Amino acid sequence: MATDEKGKGLRTKLTVERVGKDNLINSGLKQQIEKTRSGRRKSYTMDLRIHSPASLGYFKVKELDTAPALVRLAKVKGLDVIAITDFFSAAFVDKTIEAAKGSSITVIPGVNLRCQIDACSDVILTCIFPENTNASHIEDFLKSLDIPDNACDNKNYVLSKPFAEVLEQIEKFGGVAFPSRMDKTPQQIHVLPALVERYGFRAFDLAYPESINLFKRRWPKIKFHFFSFSNARALAQIGSRMAKVKMLAPGFQGIKELVMRESI
Repeated sequence: MATDEKGKGLRTKLTVERVGKDNLINSGLKQQIEKTRSGRRKSYTMDLRIHSPASLGYFKVKELDTAPALVRLAKVKGLDVIAITDFFSAAFVDKTIEAAKGSSITVIPGVNLRCQIDACSDVILTCIFPENTNASHIEDFLKSLDIPDNACDNKNYVLSKPFAEVLEQIEKFGGVAFPSRMDKTPQQIHVLPALVERYGFRAFDLAYPESINLFKRRWPKIKFHFFSFSNARALAQIGSRMAKVKMLAPGFQGIKELVMRESI
C-alpha cells in the first residue's frame, strides 16, 4: 500500500512538472508570436506635400468642391496617406479632414515653413501633426513663431526666429518636421551639412533622385529616409510623386518614427 501511494505521488509530481513546463513553453511561444505580430511593418503609400486652394497660385477648377475631389483623387491614385501643407496656413486642413471621413484615406494636418540657417534664407520645412489636430492648433503654433497675418500663403516670407527655436516650437506643439526639396539650389545644398550634423535630420524630401548619392558620399554610415513628394498645386498633380514606406504604425505615429531627428 505504501509503495502504491509513493508511486502515485511520484506520478502526480511528474504530471504537475510536465504541465508546468508545457505552460511555460506555450507562454513563451505566445509571447514570441505576439512580439512578431506587434513588430510587423505594413506598407503605406504617401504624398505628404500637397497644397490646397489656400495656397497662392493654386490651380482651382471652377464649380468643383476641392476637398472631396482631392480625397477621391488620392484614393484613385492608390494613396493611403496625404498631408495638406500650405505655406504658413492651415486654412484648408479642417475641410480636407472632414471630406476624408468614412474613406480609406488618412489626412495628416500640416504646414510648410520657410526658415533661415546661416546665409541661406530658403530652408523649407514640412511640418506635420497628429490626425486629430485642427486648424486652430496649427494657427496657434504659427502665432508662437510671431508670423504676421500677411505671411499666410506667402512662400516668399522668411521666418526671423532662430532655426533651433523653430524646431523647439514644432515639438512643443506635438509635431515633427523634415526638410523639403533642399537639393534644388547651391545655397540649399550648402546647408545640408548643418541640417544633418547640427540639427540631426535623417529624413529628406528630395527634388531629384540622384541627390541620394550626395548623402551617401558624405555620410556613408548614417541611415537616412528619402522621399519625393508631389508638391501638388493642382488636383491633377496629387500623387504624381509619392513614397512607399513600411511602418509599424499607420498615420502620424508611423511617420513620426521615420522622420524623427537624432539627438546631436
